[in-house]
Order: sequence, then C-alpha cells, then structure tokens
Amino acid sequence: GLNMNIRIIPVAVLFLLAATGLFAESYPPEGWTTDLRQAIRDSEETGRDLLLNFTGSDWCVWCHRLRDEVFDTREFKEYARENLILVFLDFPNGVDQSEETVQQNQVMASLLGVRGFPTVWLLDSTLLPILQTGYRDGGSAAYVAHLRNDRIEVEEEKKTEFRSLVREGIRQHIGPW
Repeated sequence: GLNMNIRIIPVAVLFLLAATGLFAESYPPEGWTTDLRQAIRDSEETGRDLLLNFTGSDWCVWCHRLRDEVFDTREFKEYARENLILVFLDFPNGVDQSEETVQQNQVMASLLGVRGFPTVWLLDSTLLPILQTGYRDGGSAAYVAHLRNDRIEVEEEKKTEFRSLVREGIRQHIGPW
C-alpha cells in the first residue's frame, strides 16, 4: 500500500537527477577539452604548453589516482590555468564518443607511441615534445614541479624531427588547425 509509494518516489527522483546529469561528473572533466585542434590553436595563441592526458576514464585505476591526487587538486588547477592547455584523450570502455574523437585519440596515441595508461605528454605551443610521464607518487606539488622542471633528454634535432612527424601526422589524419 502506502509504504510502497513512499519508497518509489526517492528512487524516481534519484533516477531523474541522474538522467539530467546533475549527479554525473562533467565529461570531459571541467577545464579539459577533447578537441585537439582547438587546443593547438589555443596553445599557439597563448604560448601555454599542451598537456595531453591519455586515459581510460572509466576503467583505469592509475588514471583515477592521477586524477584524484593531481588533476583535481587546487594546486594543479592553478598551475594549469596559467601554464597549460589540458587535452583529454580518453580510451573508455563505456563512454560514447564521436567517431572523430575516437580517431583523433587513436592517431595521437600512435603518433606519440602510447602503450599504457595513464600516459601524459607535455608539448610546447609548436608541438615540440618537452616531457613524457604518467602516474607519479607524491601528490600535486611534486607533480607540478615535475611538469615545470623536468625535460626529455634528447638532442634538439631529434626533438625537431619528432615535432615534424607529429605536426604532419595530425594534419594528415586529424586535420589542419
């Protein structure tokens, strides 16, 4: 009788809230873009580095740890706001993505030799590679210092060659920006 109805209402309300996305975390996370070409344009305009986060948002435990311990912290967000364009390159199991996004993410993973998740690449505004990293222990302050200070040890011409391959690969397989 009556008790049954009372129990149903909250469930229905929860379902409605979930369906309208009030409970859902925003996708991609706030402050991140899935549009690489726009991100490259923004990076060129502002001079801020591109941070490419190759992730498995709905299955990868170490990606979740990196998100919780670094990307979701105030410290990282403040650093990013001044210094980075954040690009979310997701390889989920249960999230619908447009064909363009799926292809873009696969092309980038292949161009940058991504073999596991999370993989984080830092490229400057000309798409020169600066740093390749992933999950690291130590929290957000250490991670920000890592992004700020650590650099790939490669001869400049190797970096330049790599940049040309990346730029060409994006142009051919994803499109001009």
